[in-house]
Amino acid sequence: MMHPVQTSIPQVDGSDRYVVIEPVLERDGDNGLRSTGVFKIYKDAFGDEPHLFTEPAESDGPADELPDEDKPDYPGKFLFENGRVQHFEGQVLSVAEQAYLAVFIETYQEPDI
Repeated sequence: MMHPVQTSIPQVDGSDRYVVIEPVLERDGDNGLRSTGVFKIYKDAFGDEPHLFTEPAESDGPADELPDEDKPDYPGKFLFENGRVQHFEGQVLSVAEQAYLAVFIETYQEPDI
């Protein structure tokens, strides 16, 4: 996954929890960007299929802003290695929600544009 993706997590009561999955990318020499295996999860209160992301997100270093862990819309992040989930850091998502998102990330295919 090279671009942020919006998805929903089915809930027991039949509703959906909307989230945005943002891959953390890094420079890969002259080859462009590559995934670090870290995927940050953010709450998406609207579920409105936004089209805000046209380029992969990349950071040149830490920004002078509130850390993700202190943001109310940040449930946590997944750490993957060799395409398989290693663990989830966060406390907001249930184990079932974590499993659902882990499978989503593992099986996600970038759309052909």
